[in-house]
Amino acid sequence: MIVAETAEGYQFVTQPDHAALAGQFADAWGNDDFDRPDPFGSLALAAYAHDTGWRTYDRRPHLADGEPVDFREMPAGTWVDLYDEGIEAVAGMDAYAGLLVSMHGAGLRNQRYGLSPAWPETPAAFREFVDREHRRQRRLLDALRDGERDGPAPVTAADRDLLRSLHDAKRVPGGYDGRLWADYRRLQAWDALSLSFCITDSPPGYGEIDAVPATGGDDATLSVTALDDGTYRVDPYPFETAPLEATVPVRTVGEDALADEATLARAFYDAGRELRRVTLRPPPE
Repeated sequence: MIVAETAEGYQFVTQPDHAALAGQFADAWGNDDFDRPDPFGSLALAAYAHDTGWRTYDRRPHLADGEPVDFREMPAGTWVDLYDEGIEAVAGMDAYAGLLVSMHGAGLRNQRYGLSPAWPETPAAFREFVDREHRRQRRLLDALRDGERDGPAPVTAADRDLLRSLHDAKRVPGGYDGRLWADYRRLQAWDALSLSFCITDSPPGYGEIDAVPATGGDDATLSVTALDDGTYRVDPYPFETAPLEATVPVRTVGEDALADEATLARAFYDAGRELRRVTLRPPPE
């Protein structure tokens, strides 16, 4: 559950609803300045389902020490179990999507493979999880390389070298020419952009989203600026549709609902879902 304090109490967004917003951004991705890879279905699946393991857990909010539990503050064992379940589910549907979601989960506990060097090194409670996902990533990549398919494999020998380098040194090897690293960063961009509208009741939560793959192999930094209620400028603009309209459900409860988890669950569902509408526009020409 994604929790944000508000003037009225607390705002909640479930992780699957956040992922669905990321999926909406993935659906609309691509223009002259931002490549839309082909085939694209595995990327869209990864965006929509990267938090599918949270579906049961997020049926209701949880409390710890009288406060709602935000996804950034939950116990390590619970977090790992949810990611294990979700990655396994996605990998069972689509190996390439599973590879991307595994990289996403492990990257959250591994400085995003060098994209977030200011984050702490992998805490002891997550080392086994990261190691296990690295083994899974190698298995998935080998299966993608060796399996039968109608078209070319989405991964190459360069991606095998990429994983080895990311796992050992959190860096991209010189001369890398595969697509996996760019697809991972696309998933990171959709995830961060979605979180920008979920982690606060006054978006954007993030003013900039960096390391976004752009046409020609360059990286871009997306700037997100609030214009008026529910409308935001994204510069440079990465979508094929302008403006782009997306939605995410939120629920808000008062502080008086925090007596215990049963009371909070009743208040959570009694509050009803507010459909937050987000309109993204390009910069003026």
